[in-house]
Amino acid sequence: MEKLALYRTAVRAVLKLHALPFSVGDIDVSEIIDDERDHYQVFMAGWSNGRYYHGPMISMQIKNGKIWIHHNGTESDVAEELVSLGVPKSDIVLAWQSPGLRRLTEFAIG
Repeated sequence: MEKLALYRTAVRAVLKLHALPFSVGDIDVSEIIDDERDHYQVFMAGWSNGRYYHGPMISMQIKNGKIWIHHNGTESDVAEELVSLGVPKSDIVLAWQSPGLRRLTEFAIG
C-alpha cells in the first residue's frame, strides 16, 4: 500500500475509535474526513449539563508526507494509536508542541 493510502487508512481508523456517541447530555460526535485536502477531525457539538460544547476532539492533517496531530482533546495517546497501525514515529508530528519541544520527543519535528 502506498504511503499516503496507508496514512489515510490509519487516520480514519483512529477517528472511528473516537467518534463514538457521548453518553452524557445531547452531544453529537461525528467524523469529518476531507481526503482532497487531507484534513481529518472528530467533531462534537451539543449540550451537556447546561453547557454547549462545539469543536474538535481530534484534529489531524497529512502534509509533506507526515501526519500532523494538531489537537488531541481525548485521554488517549493518538500518536501511539497511529504507531500501532504502522505509521513510523518519524512521520508523526505533535503539531501543538513548539518545534523546540518536538526535538525532545521520539516523534518528527516537522
